[in-house]
Amino acid sequence: MKANVITAHGPASEVFAMQQVTDPVPAADDLILKVLTTSINPLDCRIRNKASVPRNFPLTLGFDVCGIVVGKGPDVTGFEVGDRVIGSPTPFRNGANAEYVTVDHRSCALAGALSDATGAAIPLVGITAYEALFDRLRVRSGDWVVVHAGAGGVGHLAVQLAKNAGCKVITTASRPESLDYCKYELGADHVLNYRDTDITAAIMAITAGEGAGLIMDNAGAECFSHCLDYVAHHGHICTILPVAPDGQQGYRLLLKNITLSYQFMGARSSGHKDNKQGQVLQKLVEMVESGQLRPHISKIYDWHDLARAHEEMERGHVTGKLVVRVTN
Repeated sequence: MKANVITAHGPASEVFAMQQVTDPVPAADDLILKVLTTSINPLDCRIRNKASVPRNFPLTLGFDVCGIVVGKGPDVTGFEVGDRVIGSPTPFRNGANAEYVTVDHRSCALAGALSDATGAAIPLVGITAYEALFDRLRVRSGDWVVVHAGAGGVGHLAVQLAKNAGCKVITTASRPESLDYCKYELGADHVLNYRDTDITAAIMAITAGEGAGLIMDNAGAECFSHCLDYVAHHGHICTILPVAPDGQQGYRLLLKNITLSYQFMGARSSGHKDNKQGQVLQKLVEMVESGQLRPHISKIYDWHDLARAHEEMERGHVTGKLVVRVTN
C-alpha cells in the first residue's frame, strides 16, 4: 500500500515521502480500515521533530481516522466489514497517513451521520478533552473551569463539553479571531487575551479571590508554571503536555494541596483491557449529530500536502482542526 511516511526526525519540508509500505496485519482486537480522512495534531509534529521513545523509520503518522472496515481480528465485536467508523490509532504504531491502518476496535465508533471530514476531526482531541474533564478533573455543573488555548483542537471541544455539563468556563486565546470564536461561537463565560492580560489577576478577580479550582492546561511550559499562581487551594490541574515540575513548583503544589494529573489518551489506547474510548467516541458522535458539539475544521488538505499541513500546525494559528483527505 501507499503511505506518506517520515523517513527521519526533522523539518516537515525535508522528511515526508510517499512510499510503498507493507500492508497492516491486524491483532486480535484490531479493525483494518481503508482510510478516507485523517487529521493533524500537535502530537504528530512532536513525534516528527523528536520522539521521546525510539522510532523505526519509515514511520507513518496520523492518529485520527475515518474509514471503512475491510477486515478485522478474531476478537472484534460490534463492527462488520463495510461499516464506516472513526477511531484513534495508537501513537505507538503506524498511523493513518496511509491507504490502510489497523486500529483497536475498542478505540472506534460508528461514524453515523458525520461527514468524513468531521469524523476525522473528533477522535484524538475529543477523547483527550472528555477524559481530562470527566475522568481527571471530574467536573460538575456549577464548577468554574479554566480551559487554556480554547480555540485549539482539544480546547474548542473541551470548552463545549464543559459548558454542556453546566460548568462556568474561563478560556484563553490571543488572536482577534480566536478571541471572538471562543466568546461568540463557543460561549465561554470569560475569554482572556493571554498576550496583554494579567491572567492571574483576572482569574483571581473572576473567582472573588478564591482562584480556579479546576484547570485544564493545553499549552504546557510557561502556561503550566503560571497556573500555580491562580489555582485554588485544594484545586486540580490536568495537563495534556509532558510537564515536569521542578522542586520549587512541587513545593508550591504541596503547600496548596494541589492535585496534578496528566491526560494522554494514547496510554489507554495502547492495548489496555479497560479501554472504553470507543464508548466515549460514540457519545461524542451522538452529541455532534444532535448539535450539542460542533467540531471546527479550519482547512482540508490532500495527503500529498502533509508537509504543508504540518507547517501550518506549527505556526500556531489553527482554530480547531486541520483535516487530511486520503481517499475518496
